[in-house]
Formats: sequence, structure tokens, C-alpha cells
Amino acid sequence: MKKIYTFFLFYIFLNIQTSVLAFEQIQINYPDKSANEQPTQTYYYKGTNSKALLVYLPGGTGSQQVALNIFALPFIDLSNKNNSKGHYDLATFISAKPLESTVLDRNWYNATYQMRSDKDHILRVESVMSYYKSKTKLPIILFGHSNGGISIEVVLDHLIKENKINLLSGIIVSESKDTQIDAILSILKKLELNLPIILLNHEKTRCYGVNFSYQQRQFEKFKEINKAPTSIITIQGGQDSNNQPCYSGYHMFYLAHKEVLEKIESELDKIKFK
Repeated sequence: MKKIYTFFLFYIFLNIQTSVLAFEQIQINYPDKSANEQPTQTYYYKGTNSKALLVYLPGGTGSQQVALNIFALPFIDLSNKNNSKGHYDLATFISAKPLESTVLDRNWYNATYQMRSDKDHILRVESVMSYYKSKTKLPIILFGHSNGGISIEVVLDHLIKENKINLLSGIIVSESKDTQIDAILSILKKLELNLPIILLNHEKTRCYGVNFSYQQRQFEKFKEINKAPTSIITIQGGQDSNNQPCYSGYHMFYLAHKEVLEKIESELDKIKFK
């Protein structure tokens, strides 16, 4: 494990909110030392008297540009006591390889699913979880946005098969396809894991495959059998976009920064982490 350096992210949000966030860029060695693979890069934001650490798995390609764009700021601000209570650490996972197909055809979803279910990706996510659990001694929450939901599904399945589920203390999934919601809930139901889980969606989302009402119903049913906190967060504010609806607007919680931050912090605070 190698710590590179600490630096600052400066941003002006909507010309109203100005923040300077200190974070560490940390590289985590590839778990298979015999493989000639580059380390996994992460950005670590440390909170104050933190209750848990969120490992953020962004959608899209999973690249550095995705991890640091404006849409990640509500989640980063969970660690920032100037804009929230600051009681949560966050580590952003940055993929060493593309996690999304660039060919927009009928096979796009299957190709993207295959990229995110690749063993390399799964092992990297697991190694990030292990590293930060050891470093911080905090409960680990996996947070997948959009296609990050695929990563949640495959990593959850992997941790169960490898008897490493104790690495995981909770799940947050936002704006992921119905297919991923069904798969994640199916795994949790089958094994009665009773993990805390939060669903975060915009009520007006237009992203393909994300049916707001359907996912609400599925989570309401799951709440009846899950013995751990099961929360549904509905985002109502923000602004849509004329751009591709799965890369902008409501899907990315555009102009809903404060609402997202306050609601997700409120639901996290209800969980009594062990």
C-alpha cells in the first residue's frame, strides 16, 4: 500500500457555495503480487469522528474524470464538516480499466456488465475495502451510482462466495437499472444477510432501465423482511437536461446537491453500525 500525497480540491458550487476539501490520493497494490498490474488509485476524504466509510463506485467508465466531477460532490461533502456534520469518510474508487462499453448498440449493457463483472475489477474493489477497513477500523459501505450498481451486485456475490461478507456493513445504490436492484435484493433475500441498504433515486429520472415506481415497490416489499434499516430516498429537486438522460440531469442529481446531501446523511445517521 502506498500513500502518494495530500492535496486540495477547490470548487465553487453554483457560484454560491465555496469549499476547499483536503484529500489523499492513495494507491493500493494489486492483490495478486505475481501479476504485473498497476495499483488501484483512490481518493480518500477523511471525516470528523466518523461513523463509517463509504467506498464510492461511480458509473460510466469509472475513470478519474468521473470520480471528480461535480456530480460526486454531495457524497464527498459527507466528510466535509463545513457543509454537513462530516461524520463519514469517503474513498472514491478509480478504475484502472474502462468499465463501460463505448459501442452504443443492443449489446451495450451486456458488454458493460461483463467489464464490471471481470475478476480484475472485483478483486480491486475487494482490496480497496480491505485496505480502508484496516486503515480506518470503520464499517465499510459500498455505494454504487448508475452502473456502479453492477459493481455492487458482482462484488456482493463474490464476498459471499469467498466468505468475506464481514468486510461489508451496508449498501447504497442510486439510479441503477431495475435489473441490478432485482439482483441485489435477490442475493440479500436468499441469504438473509440483513444488511442496511439505501435506495437513492430521482422521482423524475429518465435514464433507460431505471423505473422509479418499480424500484420503490420492490424496496417497500424488501423492507418487510429485512431486519436491518432499509431506506428509500426520493430526490425531488434539481434540474433536467437536454443531454443524454443517463449522463446528465435528474439521473446525476444536477442542481440538487443540498437535498441529496441532507437526505443521505439523515438516513445514514439512523443506522447503528456495529
